[in-house]
Amino acid sequence: MKLTKYLAAAAVSAAFVVAPVSAATMGMADLAITGLIILNSNNAPVTNGIVIQNENRTGTANSNFNNAQGTGAGLGNIFSTTIGGTVDVKNRCAGPSCGAGMPVGNYPGGVENNFTAHLPAPSGNYALGDMYIAGTALGVTGANGLTRADSSVMSPGNAGSANATIANSATAVTTFSVGTTLQAKFALGFNAYVAAFVNAINGVSGSSLGTISWTLSLQEVIGNVSTTIMNWSPAEINDGVTSSDISQNSIKESSGTILSNLVTLTGGRTYKLTINQASNSIASEVRAVPEPGSMVLIGLGLLALGAASRRKAAK
Repeated sequence: MKLTKYLAAAAVSAAFVVAPVSAATMGMADLAITGLIILNSNNAPVTNGIVIQNENRTGTANSNFNNAQGTGAGLGNIFSTTIGGTVDVKNRCAGPSCGAGMPVGNYPGGVENNFTAHLPAPSGNYALGDMYIAGTALGVTGANGLTRADSSVMSPGNAGSANATIANSATAVTTFSVGTTLQAKFALGFNAYVAAFVNAINGVSGSSLGTISWTLSLQEVIGNVSTTIMNWSPAEINDGVTSSDISQNSIKESSGTILSNLVTLTGGRTYKLTINQASNSIASEVRAVPEPGSMVLIGLGLLALGAASRRKAAK
């Protein structure tokens, strides 16, 4: 079952009513995989007959505000070869709103590994990246993972961007010891949120972006030959929004469980599963643009300076 909500233009303006009446931009890209598990053709979890030979996963989280890199507890890139091992890059925050409870205080439940909270409006000057993955899609309890990339700008002359990636997050070489052919599919629980907002008032302009992506590839390996038997990229979690004007402001939010197509897995053969997940956001520089009246004044000022210079040269 899938729940999808899409807000655009006027509806988004209403959704952002809590935003201050000032220039601001925001890009949000939050993707939480709440459960990924392999099922048989009867929609029952496959709990035996699969031997995981190895598993490799890499997680990264980064942020940038006015070219200053975000900081956090520990490293921004973590690699693991432990089967079902947890990779948890602590949130990386950049910008003046990172300290003293900001932006942590704006996220219900806090920022770190928050699978559900999404900010509805710009709330400071910062960029935030966070990621987490644990479990395995081939295990009894499945896998879950998070990539969060949020950027918010509320004053002129600033720019923020963030990204978070799970690379080869559930790469597993598996051997099936089943005696008969197995018809299998994947069940994916998710919570996805992307938003782009620009409040271009008083001669201020900017742009914003929020994108998420998730792909699953399954290969059958016979000797030295690997053949792809499934590529799965659900539209619900391969999406994005952009805005450079209030008429383009939009929010896309969806959650639920989706199923892949069935695939045939032959007993005794080896399979390689690769999953990649990423979030990216940008809240671009909010820059003041001279109003037409200001441009006229500037022009008159330049003309006056020019006339004064000519008079001085004529003396």
